[in-house]
Amino acid sequence: MIHLLKYDKEYEWLIEVNGDYVAYAVSGEAYDYVEQTSKRMRRLAEKMYSFPFYLYFESYYESPECILQEKDFDIRYKPSERTVLTQTGRKTFQAEVPAFTVTITNTYLLDKAFELWFQNSFDNHLWAITQEDIVYYKNGYASVDLTGGITILATEHDANGFTLITNQVDYQKESLLRAFLEETIKEL
Repeated sequence: MIHLLKYDKEYEWLIEVNGDYVAYAVSGEAYDYVEQTSKRMRRLAEKMYSFPFYLYFESYYESPECILQEKDFDIRYKPSERTVLTQTGRKTFQAEVPAFTVTITNTYLLDKAFELWFQNSFDNHLWAITQEDIVYYKNGYASVDLTGGITILATEHDANGFTLITNQVDYQKESLLRAFLEETIKEL
């Protein structure tokens, strides 16, 4: 089953969206909702976008070295300039929230990226996919300007579904979007 909920106000989660758009939260009823969200986002990204497309995610302060050593990926570190209070041992300090952009060129890399890093979305870090490389950081937060037929897929809190944010006419009407989703991701 697919639950579709249209936002009745501006989308506010981990990415600031500028411009005119509609946003729909998409979720299901799976016991393992994180796995369901992962599968549905991958399937939908492959259906909506053509390769290459872009994955953006944030992680923990100690993760950049480990993430950047993945040789299969074209991955770039983006300083978010946002810090959070964190602790190691008994030491408390401000640590930067690292951000990354990954170019996804095929299904294998899409699946591998989700396998390696999707846990970050469950931990309430940014996890978003776009066709073009359009996400930038402003005042410490991911931002995007929606112009000319753009659709973003971004996970919801605890990866309990995702939100489709769009100014593409084909996806703005709820009945058309529901039919498209039912055809594309219903079985997952």
